[in-house]
Parts: sequence; structure tokens; C-alpha cells
Amino acid sequence: MKPCVATLLLAGLIPLSSLAQLTNGGLYAGFGVDADTRTNNLKFGDVTGDIYSDDWFAPSGHGNNIIDTSNWAAYKALLQANTNYSFTKRMSQPMYARIDSRLWLDAVYARDFSAAASLKDSTVFSIAAKNGDNPNVWQAGVASAPTKNDLVDVYAHMRRNGSSVHDSLWFYTGIVAFGNAANSYYDVELYKNNFGYNSVTKTFTSAGTAGGHSEWLFDAAGNITQTGDMIVAVSFAPGSTPVIEVRLWVSQTTYTNYSSGGLAPAYFKFNSYSSTGGGYGYASVVSKTGATAFGGGIANYTGDPAFDSTYASPWGTSNAGSGWSPYYVSSQFIEVGINLTRIGVDPSTYSTLDACQPMFSDIFFKSRSSSSFTANLQDFVAPMSFLRSSSLAFTGKADTIRCNHQPASIQLTNITQSATYNWKTLSGGPISGANADSSQLNITKPGTYVVSAYPLSGCPATEVDTIVVPIDTFPPVASANAGMFSGHIYLYGGDAIASNYPTPFGGSQGLTYNWTGPNSFTSSVQNPVNDTVWGTYHLTVTEKRNGCTDTVSTPVLSSMFITLLADSLQLDGTVRGQVIDLRWKDANESFDRSFAVERSDGVNNFQAIGTVVNPNAGSDGASDWFTFTDTHPQPVNNLYRIKAITLDGRIYYSQILSFDGAGSPLLAVSLVSVQPSGAVLSVRTEVPHDGVLAEYNTAGQLLSKKNVSLAQGVTTIEAPAVNRHSVNVIALFVDGRLTWCQKIIMP
Repeated sequence: MKPCVATLLLAGLIPLSSLAQLTNGGLYAGFGVDADTRTNNLKFGDVTGDIYSDDWFAPSGHGNNIIDTSNWAAYKALLQANTNYSFTKRMSQPMYARIDSRLWLDAVYARDFSAAASLKDSTVFSIAAKNGDNPNVWQAGVASAPTKNDLVDVYAHMRRNGSSVHDSLWFYTGIVAFGNAANSYYDVELYKNNFGYNSVTKTFTSAGTAGGHSEWLFDAAGNITQTGDMIVAVSFAPGSTPVIEVRLWVSQTTYTNYSSGGLAPAYFKFNSYSSTGGGYGYASVVSKTGATAFGGGIANYTGDPAFDSTYASPWGTSNAGSGWSPYYVSSQFIEVGINLTRIGVDPSTYSTLDACQPMFSDIFFKSRSSSSFTANLQDFVAPMSFLRSSSLAFTGKADTIRCNHQPASIQLTNITQSATYNWKTLSGGPISGANADSSQLNITKPGTYVVSAYPLSGCPATEVDTIVVPIDTFPPVASANAGMFSGHIYLYGGDAIASNYPTPFGGSQGLTYNWTGPNSFTSSVQNPVNDTVWGTYHLTVTEKRNGCTDTVSTPVLSSMFITLLADSLQLDGTVRGQVIDLRWKDANESFDRSFAVERSDGVNNFQAIGTVVNPNAGSDGASDWFTFTDTHPQPVNNLYRIKAITLDGRIYYSQILSFDGAGSPLLAVSLVSVQPSGAVLSVRTEVPHDGVLAEYNTAGQLLSKKNVSLAQGVTTIEAPAVNRHSVNVIALFVDGRLTWCQKIIMP
């Protein structure tokens, strides 16, 4: 049998013309007004059963619960232990969240202190406070209160029946008292401007300037030009119907002019007016025709206490019969949902108001001693913020566009999840965001970008910022050279020094190298070594700071190194009377056709003084030594070298061997080796000498110079590599004369 549900009638407090303004509960803008807190179910009302609906809680785990339930187990433990504890919970979603195409503006729940038994409620009015008073004079204290007035749980939620500020505006509230056996009277008061309570001084503070409140104002056409404070008053008697009325705070003058003075509000009528003095008071609002459905209201009452018991909250509740309980007992829970747009107080219906501005800032639940609107106030729940403008302040962090980071992004942090962010260039062109709320933007071009934060669809931006996106595409400087030593190709990559130039992003943070070449050669080291595989080698240099690259290629051909194969010819010599005997070994003997012996005095160019034919050219045979005797040495300096001519006509030279003139002590100089640390010379002399070792680049610039002492016998001299990976010239001066020089590549 379908339970007989008490219909919420607007009787007594609202005239007969408005009796039809509320229906017997139901589903309104997706929210179940059914004196039950569970989602997806309507328990009381004309329509009952499972139905997709939002509600205060979702104990089944399905549906959209309005109130945040985090830490519910801790609250439950405290309340079950009979702890006199008060706490508040906010909406389960951010303010202005869009859920199922509806705009959730705000919601709040509060558990109040209890005045039951030996417990005392610390939020009770201690003086004769009344509705209509200036709230700045109210005083609170710690006291007991009748169970019918002892508030336990209170709920409030406001939403729009759509995702725009122009969709209809709905307000829902629920009220629970400790006792359910006597008549009870409650007010849900919404303050436009800040309203607070000091728990230490037990006093209230209101920012309203019209008798401690904020007043509603109208123009001559009846349009609202300023919103103010509002009360939803509820009266309930067990076994009968609850009654509500809506009241607005206006001046006595406004009430007189717009109720009987020839003016009238555009979408509603003023009925009764209640004031405690000071020229201001609360005026009740009724429908102009009585035909407008304001919404619905209901209590959990059918006359069957077992059925009337209904789910309370995840942390439970309290009542006069059993103390803590997971259920609301019969007639304990009253729930109302009203359409503020239909009533006529929705700012979006007036061109004179800004629908994007919050209507209220705080909400205040309190109980009265009787049905009279100005009866003494009893218990209250400390004011809670409600609909205050949420800060849309955000932090923007811009990437730097780099060669290895494109597209870059601008990421907004500390964002409001329900806000929308729009982007444009400095010149005004719109840009689409990279995610659902556009809090991230992907960009491929540097420049200045403007981001605007919008709290609601159709509302102007409340936060605007400009973010500069720089670009770091400064490339490194690549260079590549090749050398040859001991039959291997030495590749030299760079240039770390040239790449470390000033940029707005600092200098180089290091380079990486990627070599490729013939026969699938690859290497990631800066200066790799390869077998003598001829061809073109390619180098890509990458700057670690930004991933930018520079590329360079260097051909490595045998003809490039034929003149540098000095270590393939081992030249030696001795003085024998008035002649100089030369001898040499050839590591590439089978490839060389003949040898020309060349001599210089250290001033003039080398001239050929003889030729030696290689009898083993083109064969696998090998000679021990090739020899040649200079029977007419020059009187001062004698510098010798061997020019090797290969079978295909290419030419390369031995190291230079230097002797004093005939009759002078022997001075022989040869290049022993070329290492990364520098060149090593071997100098043999019969008597000590002083010398100077110098290093030049190919442009003739002196790179280094040092004095050397040559002892009798053999002296080894190191020429440090001043300019590595390049072609240099090493020269040895003895007793002021050039006795030896050679072009080499420093590894």
C-alpha cells in the first residue's frame, strides 16, 4: 500500500492565494526532494522508487552526492562515543562545477553541538534575539535548549538547472532537530554581505549597512537593482504539514511604496512585513497569480514509524529517543526545494542585475520558539560561507620552446577546477586549449599569450594574466677534422669553445656528438678512432641545453694524408769524415716506386740531390735499409728528408734529419711520435747546445715557445699540444739557426 505522505502546504504563514506554490516533494532540477538523503531513490512523495537523482549522500556508491563525505569514519566514531562535536562539510565538487549539465553553485552541511541531557550547546542565543533585529547586537552562550529547537543536522545547496547562469535557479535545504515530538520552527537566513560569529566573544558581526542587513532595492518598473538578505522560514508540526515562507530584507519605505504605494515588484508581490524597528524589516514574498509552482517540500512522515525511519548520513545522527543512530526517525527530517527564478528573485531574470555575481556570502541556520516570525530565537549553527566568490587566482608556468621541445606548453596551476580558461594572442586571436578546461595550452611559436579565467559560462573573466613564452633555438657550432697516426684515422669533433657563447638562457650546458661514416661507421664520442676506411664522415653536434644541432662533414681520403706519413719512413744518418751517410726503412715499401733524397740549408727550400729506386715496388719483398751518401755536404747546415713516390704517383715525406756542417759536431733531429699530449723529438749531438722549440699554426701565429738544453748524446724533447685537433708546425732552433721543422696534426 502506498504510504500517505504529508503534503507541504503554504498555510497560515502564506495567504490562500499561494497554497499551490509548492508540490508534495518530487524531482526538481535533478535533485530528489523526498525527505531522504540517498541518491537514485525517492522515498516519500507522490512519485517513489528508484530513479536517477542527486541527493545529499550516496550510500550505495552510485549517484551524485552533494556533500563531501571524506573522513566519515572518524566523525562516526566521535558521534557514536557521545562526543559533543560540531563540524561542517562542503560540497563534494568545486564551486560552480558542471555536473550532468547542471551548474552546482555551492553546498554546505553542518553538525551542530547538542544540548541533550547533560550536554550543553555552545551555540545558543543567550538574550531575547528576534528575526528583524540588527544581528550585531545578538549575544550567544552555552546553554541547553528544548529538543524541538535543538538543531542537529542542517543542509543547503544551490544549483542551476543547466550549465549557464541564465538557467533556472534552485535552492534546497534540509533541517533536522534532536526531538520530533513537538512543533518546531526554523529559519534559513542568507546574508548578502559577510556575516560571522566569534566563538570566543560569543558575538556576531554583520557587514550589512541597513540595520545590520543588506536591503533589496527596486527601480520604478519594479526591477530589482540590488539584492539583499533573504530568509526561508519553516514551521512544522508532527503529523501535519510543514509550512514555509520566503522573506526579503527591505526598508519600511520600500515595502510601503511597492506593496500599497502604486509601485510593485516585477515578478512577485509583497505580503506581510515584520520589523523590530530601525526602519527595516523582512517582507514576505508571494506569487502574483498564485499559479506559479515554487517547488516542493516534504517531511519523513507517513504515520508508520517503521517506514518513516530513513537513512541519515555516513556518520549518523542523534535523536531524543536513542541518542546516536544511523537513521532519522519519523518527522525528524524536513526537506525543501524552491525555484528562486519562479519566485522572482533570480538575478539572471533582471537586466538591472549581474547574474555572474554571487547572491549571498553566508548562510545561517537557527530555530525559533514559536510560529511567529518574530518569536525568540533559540539554537543556531554558526554562520557558514555560502556562494562567496571563489578566487580564480592561478599560477602560470610557461615552457621555453626549444629544438627538442616542440610544441611547448603553458600550464596553469592552483586552478579552480570548475573554472574555464580562454587563451588569445597579444594581438587578440583566440587559441584553443589543450585539455577540457583549457588550463593547459600547447604552443609552437614564442610570444606573449593572454589567459582569462571565467567562473561561469556567460560571465566575464575575473582573472587575466599575460604569459611570455621564450624560444631557445641557439645552435651549437660544429667542426670536424681528421688526422692519421699509426695507421688509424683520428676524427676530431667540436667546437665546445665556440658553442659556449652568451645567450639569454646562459652558455652551453655541454655537447653530444654523433658520428656516421663509411662502412656503417658510428660513434657517440667526441674524438673517435677508426681504421683507415676512406670516405666522408658526418658529425652532428647537439647542445644539451636545448637539443639544437649543427652538422658538418669532412672528407677523409688517402690523398689527404700521404704527405703526413712521416712515421712510415724511418730516416737515420751519420757523419763519416767529410761525407754524410743516410739510411731509411719504408713501412709501405711495396707501395712506393722510388725515393728522392732532398737537402736544405735551413734557409732555402729543399732540393733533390739524388734518387733511389725501390726494387720491391709492387711486390711482397722487403729490403733491410735504403742508403744514400751525400759526398758534398754544405758547409753550415744540412737538413735532409726523403720524398717517397708511390706507384700511383702520390708523394709523402719522411721526418727531417739535421746535421751541422762538415767538421762540426753532429746534430741529428728526428720526430719520434705524435701523441694527444704533444709531439716528441729526439735530438742527438756530440756537444751540448742551447735551443728553442716553437709551435706555430698554419697562419704563422706563434702558439708556444720554450727554451731547451741539448746535452751531449741523445735528448728527448716534448712539444706540448697547444692547439689540438689541428695542423701545426713544430720548429727547432739551435744556436739561433733553424735546424729542423715539420708540419704535423696534433691528435
